[in-house]
Amino acid sequence: MNRRLQCIASHVPDGIGVIDVGTDHGYLPVELLRRGYPGRMIASDIHEGPLDSARRTACEAGLDDRICFQLCDGLNLCPPDDVDCIVIAGMGGDTICGILDRAEWCMDERYMFVLQPMTRAEVLRYWLVNNEFAIVEEDLVEDSGTIYSVFVARFGGNTILNDAELYVGSYFLLQDHPLYPRFLKEQHSRFQKVLRGMEQGRDPADPGRREVICSVISQLEEMMDHGQSQ
Repeated sequence: MNRRLQCIASHVPDGIGVIDVGTDHGYLPVELLRRGYPGRMIASDIHEGPLDSARRTACEAGLDDRICFQLCDGLNLCPPDDVDCIVIAGMGGDTICGILDRAEWCMDERYMFVLQPMTRAEVLRYWLVNNEFAIVEEDLVEDSGTIYSVFVARFGGNTILNDAELYVGSYFLLQDHPLYPRFLKEQHSRFQKVLRGMEQGRDPADPGRREVICSVISQLEEMMDHGQSQ
């Protein structure tokens, strides 16, 4: 279990059941059961190969009888009444949006979502905000030199984020996190590089896109300055 998966596991509370979508090697379900998770455990993947690996992981841990394995796309075979926590991790934010879009049954306040996008976290946060989800927890974890976002959401709430927070998470929820200053700095450098590319003609863009990038840079600087003044 790497740090990223350990962090995800730490946000899963005891409950009726968990589905790990895109389980890959099945490390997360096994870890949750080792931690004493009492409910039902479902591991799903769209490909047979990773699901076979998950079965082997569970068998080696002596937990194969505790896990239901599903070969399916996203949440297509998930029984809605058997879970109250949905984990979708290790894939792009746009892919996660597609999975949630196709499972309208999960837009219900009884479900907790633990989400960890590898890329395009801003797309996922935007989708959540515009589909009446509240982002109730934000976390950061460093694994192999990269900082990843992990967040918890529930349907039936209201989250307001500025342009920069779509990329770096809620300042209110993360301002005291030890990794947040570094994460802000890394993202600030990233957007400055994009802006320089536009100004030097390497990455031409319409004025609207340039305005958004300038807004993100300004908001990141405000968050960085506020953190240093505390």
